[in-house]
Amino acid sequence: MEKILIVEDQLEVQKLLEMLLRGEGRQLQLTESGEEAVKMAQEFLPDVILLDVMLPGGMNGYEVARILKKDPATVGCAIIIMTAKVQEEDKVEAFDAGADDFIGKPFRMLDLKNKIARFLE
Repeated sequence: MEKILIVEDQLEVQKLLEMLLRGEGRQLQLTESGEEAVKMAQEFLPDVILLDVMLPGGMNGYEVARILKKDPATVGCAIIIMTAKVQEEDKVEAFDAGADDFIGKPFRMLDLKNKIARFLE
């Protein structure tokens, strides 16, 4: 079964993503915290991580990506950064942090589904 970790602090977006992806018969885990995301990823070992950049607490999405890409247990997890910060330097920072893909907010659900599908093939 395909596993996806959703790391998003906006509850409305989190619920929308959950509805969109759960209908596909996937196993989902959700969190809004960067610290919790690292812990959950190390235990759940998702195929794909949908990772917001601006998160509450001390750790942002870029830091989460860096930690997970250095960990042998999670280095193979595909990370899709989701953010409203869509300047070229934001994309560069995302990929420098280890992201496998990037999508700007707001995004079309079809575009996100296509990005996710690429990593689940």
